[in-house]
Amino acid sequence: MAMKELLQCCEQACTIMTPLLTQLYKMVDSGIAKEKGDKSIFTVADGLVQCLVAEKLLGGTGMRIVGEEDAEVQIRTPPFTVDGLTIPQEAEKAITEAVEKLGALNAKLLTMTPAYKDLTAFIDPIDGSREFVTNLGEQCTVCIGFAVAGKPVAGIVYRPLSDPPTWASGCEAEGYTAGNITLAEGAGELATNLLTSNGSISPFIEGYLAKRPATRVKSGGVGNKMLMLLEGGSKMCYFQDRGVSRWDTCAAQAILESRGGMLVKLAPLISSGAKESYTYAEGTVNADFVPNEAKLTLYNCTDKAQAGELAGDVSQVRPYSNLAGLFAVQTRDEVVIATLADTLRQVACTAAPLYD
Repeated sequence: MAMKELLQCCEQACTIMTPLLTQLYKMVDSGIAKEKGDKSIFTVADGLVQCLVAEKLLGGTGMRIVGEEDAEVQIRTPPFTVDGLTIPQEAEKAITEAVEKLGALNAKLLTMTPAYKDLTAFIDPIDGSREFVTNLGEQCTVCIGFAVAGKPVAGIVYRPLSDPPTWASGCEAEGYTAGNITLAEGAGELATNLLTSNGSISPFIEGYLAKRPATRVKSGGVGNKMLMLLEGGSKMCYFQDRGVSRWDTCAAQAILESRGGMLVKLAPLISSGAKESYTYAEGTVNADFVPNEAKLTLYNCTDKAQAGELAGDVSQVRPYSNLAGLFAVQTRDEVVIATLADTLRQVACTAAPLYD
């Protein structure tokens, strides 16, 4: 399906957008960010990158697009705006140049359009928006994942604000991997480091850290943690019972799988040892919903008044919310995975996962 060429174009697109993102990152105090209804952060960079990737890079290819942001972007005539936020005039030149260069990449992709008609792209334009506005830009990533028939097949995760920018991409079916990160050596070891969010962690994760014990490594963004997982190798693991979304995990899962790792749902792994993937398909109903398993939050619910309740009906949750946690490791060693799963199972008996 020519995924290698598609991923190479995506890497070039991220490189093209990096000067713009670097410029915007230095303007975070210029009114380019706001808080959304679910208390998450939105910046003009979020809206711009999604527009640039979905429309300027992938537009016309026939693939379906699922993106985190639903923002109105106006970059035809100054002043440029994103969801009511005005982009500083100093950034207009960088935007215009990015649009022109992405157009050339799009023209290349259009020559291969039939190859991509069965793809669904999952885009997280800035994974780590809160880090973007709190001087932790090196933890932010652009995540572009591709799925076929509900399964992740290829992806790229790109850190535009690290020095230098770092990234990884991959497609297991084509035996293709690329990137400039330094991969850790070693395999078959039991992880001694656990990646977590920068903020608070659940009682379940606290329980694991107490039982293992493992060293907590704080960082933001699912995409960034996936790159850290590759950089840390089998001594690093990443799991959480708090929810993210399909656009957070599609690219990450595809890249891990291309390098012999895995990203699966946490809930079935704990309950039965099953290694189940989320379903990555465009739709209006959450394809992986399990009644009375997940707790409703402002981030995953359709009716904010119900936040705090258990989700009993699929209509209560957003279609792309990951409601069963996640478990990610850079190994497929069955002994290692079974050992970790058994520990998680023991912890769950005294501190049940929240799945929120």
